Amino acid sequence: MRVFNTEKENKGIDFLEDLKASINQILATSTIKSSEIAVNKMENFPVIIHYVFENEENLFITAIFKELN
Repeated sequence: MRVFNTEKENKGIDFLEDLKASINQILATSTIKSSEIAVNKMENFPVIIHYVFENEENLFITAIFKELN
């Protein structure tokens, strides 16, 4: 896995922890659990998470892309 600014120690761990927090936020705040692709920007990294809900129940992360400036 490539991580932003890898010269900083534990940046990969920080990314994974922020990713988990973002996924939990998606689960907590999604009122409409659509099978259409939705996006959510991570708070501390320039990354956009693309996701869908399967059967209005299971969260499926389809892609994680670096945000273009």
